[in-house]
Amino acid sequence: MTMNLFAKRLLYPVFTLLVAVLLWQGCKKDDGGQDGPPCNISGVSFSYTANIKGIIDRNCLSCHGGLGPGPHDYSTYEGIKSVLDNGLVLERVVIKKDMPEGGGMSQAERDSINCWILSGYPK
Repeated sequence: MTMNLFAKRLLYPVFTLLVAVLLWQGCKKDDGGQDGPPCNISGVSFSYTANIKGIIDRNCLSCHGGLGPGPHDYSTYEGIKSVLDNGLVLERVVIKKDMPEGGGMSQAERDSINCWILSGYPK
């Protein structure tokens, strides 16, 4: 009888808490990492101004230049930052490779964008 009382008062709550914590840990989204491939370019410090602006100007501004049909304006760093923050550029340009529409962006340019994103997309 003492064991039954011990199990009800201590073991069941501890077991329930353990299961709840494990489920919570297993189901939560990991926001700390990137979902894209690792950076495969070494020895380069990426920045928007030095490395990325030209790529975006050539490949994205015809649709995302403020007056184009695209929903975002990438003509400035601030304009592209919101879609960097939500992961859209990484997903569409680096992972799915369905942007820009019709292709045209080289793999080297995609790799540069990926490394820039992984380094925290410095301005």
